[in-house]
Amino acid sequence: MNKQKGFLLRLPEEERQLAKQLASELGCSENRLYSDLIHDGLLMREQMQYMAKMKSMYNNFDQKRMFELLDRVPDIEPILEDRIA
Repeated sequence: MNKQKGFLLRLPEEERQLAKQLASELGCSENRLYSDLIHDGLLMREQMQYMAKMKSMYNNFDQKRMFELLDRVPDIEPILEDRIA
């Protein structure tokens, strides 16, 4: 089983009051709210980092090489599930 450790989170009192009110309105604990917000924020940052990496790769992409690779793809009909109506 996964043992959880405590973590001290320092917040301005105004933000803490807003969080308490929101947690109450959502019907969850303040701890659960913070946990969910941190989890969602981490996922969002991870996605932003991935998109920045993809953008960087795209900006450095060699179009000539891309078309050379596409020319090697066989010209066949797509399977039924892949066809556009």
